[in-house]
Amino acid sequence: MALEDSPELFFERFAEAAFEAEVLPAPVGHPLLTLALPGGLLFAFDRGAPPAPHGRVTLLLHGVARHHAPEEGPPTAKRLSGGGYFLRGEVTRAFGEGFYLLESLAPILVYAEAPLELGQQIAVELAPPLMGFRP
Repeated sequence: MALEDSPELFFERFAEAAFEAEVLPAPVGHPLLTLALPGGLLFAFDRGAPPAPHGRVTLLLHGVARHHAPEEGPPTAKRLSGGGYFLRGEVTRAFGEGFYLLESLAPILVYAEAPLELGQQIAVELAPPLMGFRP
């Protein structure tokens, strides 16, 4: 099942989940955006048109949940071997069709086949890659 028609339309559809982040400079042609967040670095596959930006950038982060379960604790984002992420945070919004906003170290749009409960603290494992969309 395709979750997006195009990067541009995907960003437009979920623009309310976008936020500003500091993107560190990268070599020309590098496919990853390196985001410097207060809780650490996140790496996202750049779905925007080249060249990749640096400095303060508006982004929409998106990942697909492999597994999720209720779990209390502070917001967490840990990179897993193979490029996935373990996230812990609160589900703050439902966009419909399986899309939810998870407030972790950054707001991340998560697609989950099983429903998530608004207001619930969860732990989620994202399949690689975490994707970064730009306007």
